[in-house]
Amino acid sequence: MDKNQKKDSPLKFYAKYSSLAFQMIVIILAGAFGGRELDKLIEWEFPVLTVVLTILAVVGATIYGMRGLFRQDK
Repeated sequence: MDKNQKKDSPLKFYAKYSSLAFQMIVIILAGAFGGRELDKLIEWEFPVLTVVLTILAVVGATIYGMRGLFRQDK
């Protein structure tokens, strides 16, 4: 580590990762509620779109989170 580089403060560290977690939660909830509303609109017996969109949202949020964790800050 270079002498001129400052260490990140603990508050900045927690803010970065808690905002990442909040964004992931929003992505998953958007998929779940969007799928639920689409299922209400189509009026199917089994909530197919809720399940599919929730799974896709979880995968997308995981990819988004991993990209955020491994991104190099310049």
